[in-house]
Amino acid sequence: MSVTNGNSIIGWISKVAAIAAAYFLGTMISGMVITAAGMPWPAFPNPPSQTTNLILGVFSSILMAGCLALLANGIRGPQLVRWLALAAFSYVIFGLNNQIEAAAFTTFGGTATMVVFFVAPCLLGAAAAAWLIRPQASQLGLEAGGARRPALAWLWRIVVAWLAFPVIYLFFGMLVSPIVVPFYKDPSFGLTLPGWNTIFPVVLLRSALALAVTLPVLILWSRSRRSLLVSLAISFFAMMGLIGLAATTFFPPTLRVVHSLEILGDSVVYAWVLVALLVPRMTAVRTQPAPAGAQ
Repeated sequence: MSVTNGNSIIGWISKVAAIAAAYFLGTMISGMVITAAGMPWPAFPNPPSQTTNLILGVFSSILMAGCLALLANGIRGPQLVRWLALAAFSYVIFGLNNQIEAAAFTTFGGTATMVVFFVAPCLLGAAAAAWLIRPQASQLGLEAGGARRPALAWLWRIVVAWLAFPVIYLFFGMLVSPIVVPFYKDPSFGLTLPGWNTIFPVVLLRSALALAVTLPVLILWSRSRRSLLVSLAISFFAMMGLIGLAATTFFPPTLRVVHSLEILGDSVVYAWVLVALLVPRMTAVRTQPAPAGAQ
């Protein structure tokens, strides 16, 4: 039964809890595999205690589960397709993209370890979401609406969508730079500030990866454009900012709050741009009764 078909709040919470449990199980499996393989973990300054890590892991799992449930509630199609779309989106947006950012802006190391670490959680969490949350197909998405547009119209939209993320990223980054740059120049926080010759390629790569895994969500979406905008904005914000910043307890509160506001702005504007560019408005067609005697 779909969550939108009258399921109780308790039913919704229980499903999110089950998805969170599957995601958390994935983190435990990944941790054991990485430890057994002897892969190096990131060297965080003043790392949190094991108890704090456990609490943060549960918190992260719940947030990821909520995002996966929101997306699964709108993605239609066979279970395998929905699972792969959710797994790819969560892994690239949360796992891979954040590690690319960390490799450029921090000195923690352990990037390869973390890239491997997030595979199992995203696969298991996405599988639980695809199985437990069934969409209510209320309208066709990009797949049908796009048939009315020529290929050239799609080409320029894809290019603009790819370039939009760097513009948005740099705009909000420049707004907060007077506050955050001093922290990046302080080596005690494990941060570094690369040059533009590094920042531009990194942001363009992250944009291409984000667009590649968001397109399947746009194509398979079965609900309204507004619900898509809200679901994407929340997921981008949680996966690209809130979860990671909540775990960086060794960062000053000012840095975490300002970066959270920055990424919130990034996420909302980027989600709006993707929906506006790539999801056609669906217009209802009314059938008028033929006049009496008409052939």
